[in-house]
Amino acid sequence: MAAAGGHDPSAAWLDYRGHALELRDAPLVMGRSTACQLVLDDALVSRRHAQVRLIQGVPTVEDLGSVNGVHVNGSRITGPTPLRPGDRVLVGNEELVLRTGPRPGGGEKPMQRYTAETLSGVDPARFGMERAEEGTRKGDSLDLLGGVADKVLALGRGDEAERILATYLNTLLATARSKGTLDAEQAEKAVKYAMKLAVGTGKGSWIDYCVALYAAARRTLPGPVVDELYTVLRNVTEINVAQLREYVALLRGLAGSMGPAERFLLQRLEGLERLASAR
Repeated sequence: MAAAGGHDPSAAWLDYRGHALELRDAPLVMGRSTACQLVLDDALVSRRHAQVRLIQGVPTVEDLGSVNGVHVNGSRITGPTPLRPGDRVLVGNEELVLRTGPRPGGGEKPMQRYTAETLSGVDPARFGMERAEEGTRKGDSLDLLGGVADKVLALGRGDEAERILATYLNTLLATARSKGTLDAEQAEKAVKYAMKLAVGTGKGSWIDYCVALYAAARRTLPGPVVDELYTVLRNVTEINVAQLREYVALLRGLAGSMGPAERFLLQRLEGLERLASAR
C-alpha cells in the first residue's frame, strides 16, 4: 500500500542530521535508553520517548508517554499522528524530517536502519549535561526547555509553551520555598521565561510567579524584569496584589542591608504595587 504522498512505503524515511532512518512496519523507537533504535542523548528526552512506524503504509508518529511530549510542525500531538512529506517531528531538542520518494543515492543500495549502537554517540557533548532520572534536570535544563518553548511562542501558542515550562518552573519555586535560597542565574532565567509566559498567555499568574520566586529567595527582582512588569501588567489578567504587597513589605524590612541599586528597585516595586492596586 502506498505511503503518504503516494510513494512506495519502503521509500519513507526520517532525515536526522544527514542520516536516512528507514521506516518499516516495526516501530523505530526513540529515547535515551540504549534499548531504543535511535538513542537521543538530550536532557528533554524520556527513556522511551516516541516511535515512528508505517501503519498500513502511512508513516505515523506516537508519543510513548514522554514527559515533554512530541511536536509535529510546532504542535504537540495527543495520539498516533500520520505524517506527510516535509513534516518536522521535534523530540526534545532533536528534529527529524519525514522524507518519501526515491531512496537517497538513487536507490542503488538499501538505506541503513540505524540501531542504538550506531547512533547512541551522536554529538552528545553539545548538550553539556549529565544523565539523570526522568523529567527536568539541573544545569542546562531550563535552557533546553526554554529553547523549545521559544519556538512554540513564536507560533503564537502560549498555552503550549506554558505546558512545556510549568512543571520545571513550579518545581523550582517549591525548592526555593523549602530551602529559602536560589541560584541567582537560575532565578533570572526562570523569571525571564515566566514573563514570556505572561505575555504569551495573558495570565497574571505568571507575574505572581515572579514575585513568589524572589520573595522565597528574599531578593529584589532583577531591574529588567521590574521595568518589563510595568508594561506587562497592563495586558494580563488580575494579579495577586496582596502577594505583591507582602513582597514589597518584606523588601522594606531588608532595606537596611541594601545597596543603592537595590533600594532604587524597591522604589520601583512600590510604584508597581500602587499601579496594581489601582487597576
